[in-house]
Amino acid sequence: MRTAIGRQWTLSAVAALVSGLCLAGCTDAGQGTTTATASRPSTTASTQPRAPDPAVAREQALVALLDARAEAVLAKDRAAFAATLDSTRSGFGLRQLQLFENLTKLPLGSFTYGTPEPAPALGPERARQIGPDAWVAKVGGRYTLHGFDTVPRAYESHFTVVRRGDRWLLADDADGGTQAQLWDLPRMAVARGRTTLVVGSGTSAALRSYVALGDRALAQVAKTWREPWAGRLVLVVPSGAGQMAAQLGQQEADVEQVAAVTDGPIGADGRGGADRVVINPQAFRRLAPLGRQVVVTHEVTHVAIRATTNRPVPLWLSEGMADFVGYQDVGLGPDQIAAALLARVRAGQGPNALPGASDFDPTQSTIAPSYNAAWLAVRLIAERYGVERLARFYKTAATMPDPADGPGDADANTRAAFSTVLRTSEVAFVRSWLAYLDRLAA
Repeated sequence: MRTAIGRQWTLSAVAALVSGLCLAGCTDAGQGTTTATASRPSTTASTQPRAPDPAVAREQALVALLDARAEAVLAKDRAAFAATLDSTRSGFGLRQLQLFENLTKLPLGSFTYGTPEPAPALGPERARQIGPDAWVAKVGGRYTLHGFDTVPRAYESHFTVVRRGDRWLLADDADGGTQAQLWDLPRMAVARGRTTLVVGSGTSAALRSYVALGDRALAQVAKTWREPWAGRLVLVVPSGAGQMAAQLGQQEADVEQVAAVTDGPIGADGRGGADRVVINPQAFRRLAPLGRQVVVTHEVTHVAIRATTNRPVPLWLSEGMADFVGYQDVGLGPDQIAAALLARVRAGQGPNALPGASDFDPTQSTIAPSYNAAWLAVRLIAERYGVERLARFYKTAATMPDPADGPGDADANTRAAFSTVLRTSEVAFVRSWLAYLDRLAA
């Protein structure tokens, strides 16, 4: 779920847009015990408590520590949060205090940690630096943003834990694969509108323009996609493409052609409920204001559809629908929006089939023409059958009649929707779409 941006676009042209995650408890058998007494159960031994397993004890201590940390976050209790840290003056400690400040800016509805699991052991040199009893725990967490998330988002942290007397404290989070989260954004600020929450790097004032983009996008999407959903948006605006990639768990090269991405978990019911639209600010700066609005509206279409359907559809339909909604009412025609594709058609290098998944992969190809192709396919459906029937076609392809049967095959589901909703076949539609491209190119 991403918006592509073609390399040919400039600030003056909206067409610049291409819509476009065992120490077993052992006790000493008793030195000096005779064979006769050792072969018989000992009343004394059977009533004495078994020594606690050190591994279990330290994990229980960490659970209590993390519970206190989560409570401190929700209560916005800085002193209680700081009390879980080995030092508040180390680099880690200072980063954690800033993390706490960032967390308090978010409208958290819930914030919890799961059961710790041992991570790979520290190397000898690292163990000498921190302490002989230090260990690393992998900890899963879950949180929601009040008023925006209908399901929790999960994340993973790796904490290095040290013993200080009879206590265990957190000493670092760099000895494992801690995932970047909203609250890790540098210079994090928050801005909020009627229906949109923006979390990004910079100042609240600088983020206000994104609030307006989000609120307008939600209103635009509601005109075409009328299924009931929460109608709330979380926009994430990192400091650059590198931070964007970190938020998505990707490499920076993976997002070079991408202006924005919709990211979030799919619940057990097959629906989204905690999506984030993550912006690529470098791509955004190359767009005219209208192009920025198209990008955000495209992504909000994904958010709305993911919240109200429960099985995937082919990418041409998903991305084409998002572009269709994004480009509605912008006053631009195919020759401006789909210039990249139509140039190929004129050169005899146009498509001969609807674009497949690999055609939307920015690591494999230039993706702008594929987004153009998908948009024009959905646009043709809307022109021929109307917007309401287009929405019904999509919903039919994207909704399981009986969840017990499972989602099935996305391509087969879409072929069935062509028949039941549009009263045609996909083969016949593709023929007419290719002819449509030829007419537009001419």
